[in-house]
Amino acid sequence: MNKKHFRIGLLTLTISLVATAVLSNASGPGGDRTGAPGSSGTCSGCHGGTAVLGGDIVVTAVDVASTKTVTSYEPGKKYTIGIKMGGTSLRKGFHATVLDASNKGVGTMNNPSTGSTTYASGTRTIASHNTPGLGVWYFDWTAPATAVGNVTIYAAGVVSNANNNDNGDQVVKTSLVLTAPVSAVKNESSATLQVYPNPSKDRINFPEELKDIQVVSMDGKTILREEIASTMGIESLKNGQYFVVARNAQGKMVHFRFIKN
Repeated sequence: MNKKHFRIGLLTLTISLVATAVLSNASGPGGDRTGAPGSSGTCSGCHGGTAVLGGDIVVTAVDVASTKTVTSYEPGKKYTIGIKMGGTSLRKGFHATVLDASNKGVGTMNNPSTGSTTYASGTRTIASHNTPGLGVWYFDWTAPATAVGNVTIYAAGVVSNANNNDNGDQVVKTSLVLTAPVSAVKNESSATLQVYPNPSKDRINFPEELKDIQVVSMDGKTILREEIASTMGIESLKNGQYFVVARNAQGKMVHFRFIKN
């Protein structure tokens, strides 16, 4: 082989390797790019730019048995989690995971739709595209056998401009909280706290500072939320009985009932 042909061959190989590197994430980058706490961030770790390609990402949860869309879960039941992305590109990808309030993987994820897969990343399970697609994927999630408080589905994605490099793409992310049902709270054997005063007209106080606080009505709807507090205003509530579900400093789920009068 003469020098000219050698250089042409070397150039061709180099272009091929660069193209392979550029397209290497088409089957998914691996790891955890869900945007969840403790993850490696989102797809922006590789895809740059501030392009506006009309992208968005929406997460839904459907009870497999009833086929109804839900915002809470029941222990042991199976749900179909849908990831739907908008945008003008025909090449989109995503990462998703389901975590409890301590940011640990919870439940079982399997049965991914065509063009996607599930795999372990540390203590978490990740659902991911393995082929760039139009932006619609599904996987099944089976809730844990016992209630663990709120769980959050984190999802991040990229809308590619399909120019065969990582610039000029749009990165999107979202999350969906599934609350524990009142029935699970009633039967939960974890620590039960006392709130004071009880009954109360305008404010309740907790015996310690709590995190991820929810005030839940008797029909299972979350009425009030606080990230962290030792006291909480309830002036806006209608008279009646309510539950509070939260986590203490040790990360354990605690709950109690109170009456607004």
